[in-house]
Amino acid sequence: MAVAGVSLSLDTSELLQLLESLGKVFDNAGLADTLENALEKALEPAKLRLRENTPAGPTGNLKRAVNMKVAKYPESGVAVGLLGYNIAGNGKSKSAAGGSVQAGPDRAFHQWWLEFGTKQRVVSKFSNTPYQRKAHQRVMKSGKVASIKAHQVSGQNAYIASSYSELGPFKTLSTPRVPRGEQGQRVQTDPAYPNAFFRKSKNPIVIPAMNPGGSGEPPLRKTWREYQGKVATTLQQELRISLERALDSLTYSSTGSVTSATIQAGG
Repeated sequence: MAVAGVSLSLDTSELLQLLESLGKVFDNAGLADTLENALEKALEPAKLRLRENTPAGPTGNLKRAVNMKVAKYPESGVAVGLLGYNIAGNGKSKSAAGGSVQAGPDRAFHQWWLEFGTKQRVVSKFSNTPYQRKAHQRVMKSGKVASIKAHQVSGQNAYIASSYSELGPFKTLSTPRVPRGEQGQRVQTDPAYPNAFFRKSKNPIVIPAMNPGGSGEPPLRKTWREYQGKVATTLQQELRISLERALDSLTYSSTGSVTSATIQAGG
């Protein structure tokens, strides 16, 4: 699982006091179990909020990859919680829309780009490959139908940026005339952007840099800004409950003295 490099640490005085008190009641394994349970309850609402803050996109891969993970370490009495997206890998997937891009729970390769933005890119490959056009019928302006034989068509003779190979086939709609003084050819697609994209130009195509978060705040940082206080509060509540239960379950010796060490509860 990836957290896109955002620190999700919490450090409050009450939490530290509770941890110190719990360490006097539980051994390391018991403390790790207690922390694991508290972290799972504290992070679950934040995970649901991250899914709400994450844009769906043309494939839904990023929203689908939202996840949390809690790991405990019984030897040291520590538990760690992670909030973010599943690390991109090679799990089961299928073509998102007939192209090379796959849809699946671990296909969020672009999580880093959305969280931290992208640099400017340039399409510098010149396309000029001829192709064979199939025979077809064409309706003329006069209404007559002309039969067009199969024939060789010259190459594109242009720079092309397209989603065809990644997101699969799409239809091109009527192309508005390019305004005087502007370069490139504007093409509307079906489905519309961002599910499909096509641009043709006589010059290399510059794709502008994307700010972190695209048109909004980066989803992971936004979620943590909104929920870090709630996570801390839930952790405190759960750890305090665990401490109170542990104190209630302490047994007494025949002399009436508590068998464990004296405990000073934080808070």
